[in-house]
Amino acid sequence: MKRIVWFALALVVALGAMQPVEAKKQEDQEFRRVIVTLKSGEKIDGYLTAMWTPDRGLKLKKPNYSFKLALTPDGKRSDSAKYTADEVASIDYTEASEEYPDGIRWESHPVASPSIGNRYHTNNMFVCKDVSSEHATVYWYKAWVTEQTGNITKRVLKIFYCLRFHDDPDQIVYPYQLLNTVLLKDKKPGLKEHIKGWFKGEEKKARKKQRKDEYAWILDCYEDYLRTRE
Repeated sequence: MKRIVWFALALVVALGAMQPVEAKKQEDQEFRRVIVTLKSGEKIDGYLTAMWTPDRGLKLKKPNYSFKLALTPDGKRSDSAKYTADEVASIDYTEASEEYPDGIRWESHPVASPSIGNRYHTNNMFVCKDVSSEHATVYWYKAWVTEQTGNITKRVLKIFYCLRFHDDPDQIVYPYQLLNTVLLKDKKPGLKEHIKGWFKGEEKKARKKQRKDEYAWILDCYEDYLRTRE
């Protein structure tokens, strides 16, 4: 969780500083510098002038989908090139930190988003890569959702944790709440039942505490599921 809090703080600073970019010195702009890798394999070294994340109440038509990039630190947003999750493979920040010694990395993946007409519908989105095990990787993204409390309706910015299975040729990222549904009954038979059983038995208290304190608990659960399938 500390890693996400650190990134959120860095993002707030970045977003605030992107407004009068041309007024700041070039040496102050390295926190906006990224290496963008397109799906064609081409790499572009540049500076973000518009983000894809829906933080700070930004009204994005399609959150976590597009951004703008300038080739120089003093490049203006109006002159920047626009890129989307359909054409970009990854975005790597060049500045490292204690929590992210290799820098922050966002990747473009189809995110499972079932609809009434299509259970297997996905949306191409940017998701932040976090931690990995041998066979899976945890990602996260933010999105505004509407919550109802009594007669009060409000919009809340929530973090959604997701999992990608390394053996999935489609590289689909599944939000946690979809992992124990029928959505994966063919790709991962028995996973739904394994997740439910993970929080029962002698270790249920420790595992429930882990689920509450650590969003990466699913990696231990999934690796255990694979062992039972051997």
